[in-house]
Amino acid sequence: MEGVIPTPPDQLNHRISDATLAEPNIKTASTVPLRVKGFLAFSAVVLYAVLITYYTLHKKNELSSEFEHLQNLYMIEDQLRQVEDASLHVAMAVFINTENDTQERNIQRFQENFSLVQKKNADLKTLFPSAGLNLFRINSAIKQALLAPQANSLAIINTELLKAKNIITQHIKETRQQQKKTANYFHTLWDSAALAALMFGIFGLILLGTIIGLFFTRLTGDLLTVKTRALDIVNGDRSNLIPVNRDDEVGELMQAVNHMALTLDEREKELVITRQRYFHQEKMAAIGSLAAGVAHEIGNPIAAMSGVLQEMTEPIYKEKISLLQTQIQRLSTITREISGFASPQPMERQLLDLNGLIRSTSALMSYDKRMRNVKMKFELDSQLPAIYAISDQLTQVIMNLLINAADALSCVTDRSPEIVIRTETRDNHAILSVTDSGCGMNTDVLDRALEAFFTTKRSEGTGLGLALCHSIINGHGGNINIDSKPNIGTKISISLPLPSNDEEDTL
Repeated sequence: MEGVIPTPPDQLNHRISDATLAEPNIKTASTVPLRVKGFLAFSAVVLYAVLITYYTLHKKNELSSEFEHLQNLYMIEDQLRQVEDASLHVAMAVFINTENDTQERNIQRFQENFSLVQKKNADLKTLFPSAGLNLFRINSAIKQALLAPQANSLAIINTELLKAKNIITQHIKETRQQQKKTANYFHTLWDSAALAALMFGIFGLILLGTIIGLFFTRLTGDLLTVKTRALDIVNGDRSNLIPVNRDDEVGELMQAVNHMALTLDEREKELVITRQRYFHQEKMAAIGSLAAGVAHEIGNPIAAMSGVLQEMTEPIYKEKISLLQTQIQRLSTITREISGFASPQPMERQLLDLNGLIRSTSALMSYDKRMRNVKMKFELDSQLPAIYAISDQLTQVIMNLLINAADALSCVTDRSPEIVIRTETRDNHAILSVTDSGCGMNTDVLDRALEAFFTTKRSEGTGLGLALCHSIINGHGGNINIDSKPNIGTKISISLPLPSNDEEDTL
């Protein structure tokens, strides 16, 4: 607020509009924008898709490995059956025309046909080394039979061949068992992979849908809260702030709305205080005009009565004349005080006698019915320098302080009500203190004493008295301090800077 002349209401409204529309700097380092959250959500979806893809490829490789293993088992079985068929062919060939052939010829024919078994076995070992047969015993038996043929040589060779065939049959049986086991495992793996892929897909959709639903539900709810709060602010309800529970642009919007509510509330209080000051000035001007007329109308009859009394010199009327002269003098004093108080005051700073201003204001306030039983005690510094201030505004401050003190004394019954008004000089400041022996204030009330619209007078007060005083004193470059104790009293001290030499020279 300006210290010399209060800001006119239209200019103040313009400032309020500018301050309200100005965007506050409320962005913090921890703010996470919505686009970053969207990017993080997209990254999470991509990562989830990569994980599903990796899992699918892993299962595909595992299925391919099992399928290849199953194919190998079928190929091993096919090769083993070829070896088995060749062995059976060799065994059958030995017994064809055995009555006409010699033992040596049968052995040679066995050796010739056995080469097919060796070839098939070699092919089997080439493809699957672990599945091949060891034909060493059969070859040894054939060599021995050719070197020393005996009647049972062919039988011995055939026995070894049958042993090899039994081994092949056992391999085929084991291979078929592995085929069955591998096929079952392949189907199980296929089913589990398909089920897992389906579950991953469903879970991903549910999770993504839930996250999106919760995000937009919360976003919609927060935006609705901001909208409702903005409408409440427009309608004049600025008491409750929005709890800021987001760290993105919506959170910044909530902070901006809260800031707007607080700013509008403060500006509205300043506007009310300013209007109150103008109202006081207009009221004082009206009172001054009325008081001047009343004083003039009263002054003339008083002057006439005083003249008549001066002519009445009879001794018998002396005592009554003296009483009338005293009352007439009292009326004259009152009219002079009213006239002095109601005289127009300049609305700019000037050098003032603070002590004289206190006396004249206190004299007028002494006629207030609240001051009838109150003792006012003055401890004014006779050496107090003049101050540079607006007379009408300081008068309003003194009146408000005296009214508050009188109200605080209204509840006192155990001690005499007293108001002490004191002035002094301290640290190049003029100090004005008003002390009462009233009911005092507790800590909670004291903390809010200077707050606009806060009052403990229920229906009688507006809560603007001390707030208005605080505004005026701040406008004069001073400060106000309150010291209060419950059931003891309150002391309000006002500090106003003394004018510098340069300011005094300009007057």
